[in-house]
Amino acid sequence: MIEGLKARGRGPRDLARWSRVVVLLLTLGALPSVLGTLHAQTDPYRPLGRLPVGDQLLSLPSSHIASQGTWEVKFTHRFNQSLSDGSFADQVHSLFGLDTNADVTFGLAYALRRDLQLSLARSNTNDTFEAAAKYVLLQQAPRVPLTITLRGGADWRTERDLGDRTSVFAQAILSRRIGEKLELFAMPTYATNAGRAVRGDESGALFGHAFNVPLGAAYFVRTPLAIVAEVIPPNGDLPGEMDSNPAWALGIKRAIGGHWFEVLLTNSQSTLVDQYVTTTFQGSALDTGDVKLGFNIERRFGGRR
Repeated sequence: MIEGLKARGRGPRDLARWSRVVVLLLTLGALPSVLGTLHAQTDPYRPLGRLPVGDQLLSLPSSHIASQGTWEVKFTHRFNQSLSDGSFADQVHSLFGLDTNADVTFGLAYALRRDLQLSLARSNTNDTFEAAAKYVLLQQAPRVPLTITLRGGADWRTERDLGDRTSVFAQAILSRRIGEKLELFAMPTYATNAGRAVRGDESGALFGHAFNVPLGAAYFVRTPLAIVAEVIPPNGDLPGEMDSNPAWALGIKRAIGGHWFEVLLTNSQSTLVDQYVTTTFQGSALDTGDVKLGFNIERRFGGRR
């Protein structure tokens, strides 16, 4: 380039002028990055970007909320047949449980604000309705180690011949993003009249008051595809004659636009708070080897994604 400039009879002044132009353009090009770095240094409480986890992990809620004005529809299926039941031929005949009945929950949520969401869900287990509100109290930032979201609400069981129909619950959903791929969750949860105890023709609450701390993790193999795991420790207040194993779930979550698709294996069919906080299901203890198929579909529309 220098030789070309000289061939056109342009001297050192012209060359210096072009050099200053190039330096100025490079400086302007780097300016957004420099300003972003300075802004991050001067604003250490600016929230980090969120991984695309969605409103829930597999059965447990996440600490995330969609943008203001966003509606979200959710469907969950937990098939009844265990993959450990029957021979391989029996499993093939039932398509590994897909031909069997399922515990199904469908729900609708709306983000009133970027930090407040209302939701309503209905499960065919005891014909239960769950109404809840979720509020983001604190969001992770360079100087803020955790995201803290509060969630509370009530479950109302409408099936006939049930006692203790209503539960109220409160959750603190704590999460920490680690790097660009991993987010960890812990959910201290309290509920009243939780679980089911069946005695003859009567059905009532197994617990007057129940507490547990479900745990979860989401690891993104690549940005839209994650491996998600959940573990709920056995409730320490279970009756002595009821020896329940931890509840667990392991699945794959795929985000596509405003959709989340999840396929999972689990030993628990619970999807609502009054069901999973006791680590039992319909009065029965859980077995870690009782593996069942399940899937979820979430769809967001409206608002900003």
